[in-house]
This record gives sequence, structure tokens and C-alpha cells, in this order.
Amino acid sequence: MGTGKHANLVYIIDFGLSKEFRNPNTRAHIPYSHGRGFTGTAAFASINSHLGLELGRRDDLESLTYILIYLLRGFLPWQETKKDILTLKQGITSHNIFHELPVEFQTFLKACRLLAFHDKPNYDQYYNLFHDLLLRQGFESNPVFDWDPADC
Repeated sequence: MGTGKHANLVYIIDFGLSKEFRNPNTRAHIPYSHGRGFTGTAAFASINSHLGLELGRRDDLESLTYILIYLLRGFLPWQETKKDILTLKQGITSHNIFHELPVEFQTFLKACRLLAFHDKPNYDQYYNLFHDLLLRQGFESNPVFDWDPADC
């Protein structure tokens, strides 16, 4: 948790599977490769991880989509199923997982999947997509949390 003037910030960091996407010496993007094997937690891993492809920023964003949906719905359709997780994820855009969720979630996932391996994600666009949703849903864009000592 943030402190002082940053008490309204929540920091969540897990570097367990992290790696640099640029060569530290040349600053060139790491090369694309396949045959890497599966990396991650099956429920939240990107399709590319299931396919054994080199993972990049686009895959982090796809995983983020699954995490957000899980937090909002409490489940993902491929959890506790005997069906092929990869096949279910590949068909997610037509799946009812987006039923009753704001269209921004489906828009975000489609945008992530359209990114090529070397593409730089448009983080400002994604931020604005969800920020506008937040405002449209009637939430404050800079809420004060219950634990913020400045608010007590």
C-alpha cells in the first residue's frame, strides 16, 4: 500500500515470471520464438503461452483481461472443466463470459490480441477506455480508500 500522499495507491507486484523484453545491452526487442513450453497459471495464461510461443507485453495484457473478468465474475468458464482450455480461450469473444460485462472488456481483449509480438501496446488508449467506463458507471476517478489516514 502506498503511504503519505500516495496512500490511495495499491501496488501489486509479482516478478516471479518476469523478464526483460529488451536486450539490456542493445535495447533491441527480444526475438520472437516458438517451442518455449507453457508458462504461467493455466486459467490466466495467454493463448500464446498455451501454444508455447515467446511471451511479450501483449500476453501480459491478455492475462490481465482474464484476471479482471475473474475479479468481476468470480469465475472463468474454463475453470473446473475437462474441456480444452486453449480452445475455450480461443472462442472467448463469442462466449457468454462477456455477457453483462461492459463492452470495454471485450474491446480490450480484442485490441490485445491484435498486437504483434514486437508492437508497443497503446497504454494511454487502454487507460482511457477503462477510465471512461469508470466515470460512466458513476465512480470517482481518484477515490479515497477507507485506509487512507488523511481521510480519517
